[in-house]
Amino acid sequence: MQIGPLRLSQALALRVDALSNGTLALFLLAASWDRLYEAVGLPAPHPAWYAQLLGAVLVAFAGLEWMLADTPAEPAITGAAAVGSALAAAILAVWLAAGESGAETKGQIGLWSVAAFLAVATVVHVAVLVRRRGS
Repeated sequence: MQIGPLRLSQALALRVDALSNGTLALFLLAASWDRLYEAVGLPAPHPAWYAQLLGAVLVAFAGLEWMLADTPAEPAITGAAAVGSALAAAILAVWLAAGESGAETKGQIGLWSVAAFLAVATVVHVAVLVRRRGS
């Protein structure tokens, strides 16, 4: 994918996604820390272990993305990342649009930003997959 003078490789897209998934994973793993969630305007998940399980899965997926970049498995993990990002963006947008997030205004702004990031990540993953198949 070409962004101005920068050519985005599939490996770079995966590694950026891995870092973002790892960051989100840390936030979810801290689900029992209610003050963190209060500080960002989000309701703390109850029970916390649901969010912590998702955080554990994201740690594993982020590791796969990082390790499989620049390998023959790269297209498969890129496709999986595109599907996961698209689903997550859609689910988050529906909950936010329905007013069912339970978040304060600053939390809603943060969640809309996450949904937008996930949508952009989907487009980037699809673009690098299409470019790879076309070359």
